[in-house]
Amino acid sequence: MRELFVFILISVLFPNGAGASGDKENYRTLSLQALEKLKTVQVEPFKRTDDPEAQWFPDAGFGLFMHWGIHSVAGIQPSWSMIEGYPYGTDRSEYHGKGYYTLLKRFDPQHYDPDKWIDAAAKAGMTYAVLTVKHHDGYALWPSEYGKMSTKQYMHGRDLIRPYVEACRKYGLKVGLYFSPRDWGYPGYTVSLVSGKSYKNPRTKEQNQKDFDLFYKYTVGQLSEILTRYGKIDLLWFDGMGWEGINDIRTEQTLAWVRLLQPQIVINDRWGNGIGDYSTPEVNMPDEAPDGWWENCVIWSGHWGYSPDMVIESSAWVLEKLAVIRSWGGNLLLNIGPAPDGTMRPGYYTRTQELASWMSHSRDSLIGAGPVRNWKKFSIVPITRRGKIWYLHVLPKNRGPVELQDVPKPEKAVLLRTGKGVPFTWEGNKLTLTLAGDMRTGLDDVVALTWKEEPKR
Repeated sequence: MRELFVFILISVLFPNGAGASGDKENYRTLSLQALEKLKTVQVEPFKRTDDPEAQWFPDAGFGLFMHWGIHSVAGIQPSWSMIEGYPYGTDRSEYHGKGYYTLLKRFDPQHYDPDKWIDAAAKAGMTYAVLTVKHHDGYALWPSEYGKMSTKQYMHGRDLIRPYVEACRKYGLKVGLYFSPRDWGYPGYTVSLVSGKSYKNPRTKEQNQKDFDLFYKYTVGQLSEILTRYGKIDLLWFDGMGWEGINDIRTEQTLAWVRLLQPQIVINDRWGNGIGDYSTPEVNMPDEAPDGWWENCVIWSGHWGYSPDMVIESSAWVLEKLAVIRSWGGNLLLNIGPAPDGTMRPGYYTRTQELASWMSHSRDSLIGAGPVRNWKKFSIVPITRRGKIWYLHVLPKNRGPVELQDVPKPEKAVLLRTGKGVPFTWEGNKLTLTLAGDMRTGLDDVVALTWKEEPKR
């Protein structure tokens, strides 16, 4: 009986096994081994990954972004709410500056269920996910041996990353981790917490370099943990270093080291200097198709964090963005803030069900489909492709006939949702398609054009 009691007690105190001394020692060993490898890295100019296991990214199409942490308790913007007067922060003065950290002891997600989150995302057509495991506020969602602001100090060593990783693997989504190199909770970090007021560094140049060196050791220490504890990580989403007065933030060295630990990983361009495997235009969509791999991260509801009183944008809104982004060869990373208790707002499941219904007939037109980047030159609707099939994305704003200039005559045109033919005429290399009223739904109505030979575009 005594052994059973001890087993139950350990299970309650350490539900993810992170409290077991054997696990702790193993994790510490893996972290130290990883840090030894950092010393061996040869700094070379960064090149986009050519690892075969990283080539999923340009065809991924659709991802789920989740900003989650202590900020969710108050339903405020992550980290930026610390800055007094910041226009995208909060006017709740009790959370400006150090007051923000009163949230530390209140974050305790007793109903955390990432399995349900990711299941819904997978059905909605999402192929990867990114969770904020540490934002600028410095709070780590795992029991870190570095610093004094993680679940080690505030949640009995509970690991919030592992259940998320396991859920992604269960439902076939690529695993992404967001990690902020800048850390405003780190003692002496160079940041002003008043909007418009510049940080005045009291250090000498030499002392500033020494302090940065210590901060870098702390930062890569945490990175060594998240890159060795959870097996294969598919994507790493950095969000800026930003230490004032330091020119060399060791971007190439750090990214090369990350690759040494996780050869297949895809890395965004935000550690510093715009260096990474892909670019990350935020919120606003570019005016034209960017070069190379890219991803547009956008807010689905309210602000980046938990926004319980804000409307979740419609499925028509999501699909329009997704259609344009995919036609330009990018991915859409759609953000939602989970609740502080570890649940998702009911509206999240309503929207993912709507998207799942659309994906049941038209998924192939977006997920894994290639771009027609110059479609605006000859079409009024976004176009994606698969070999000899082009997909015309007729959006709610597109009314009347759909016209394409300077194209050959297609063999057939089919509405994906119904499988029925769409009437068209072709004269003088001008293709005109007519979608009757019963062919329109208020969402992205996709017409599949099949060509005898694919147009050269």
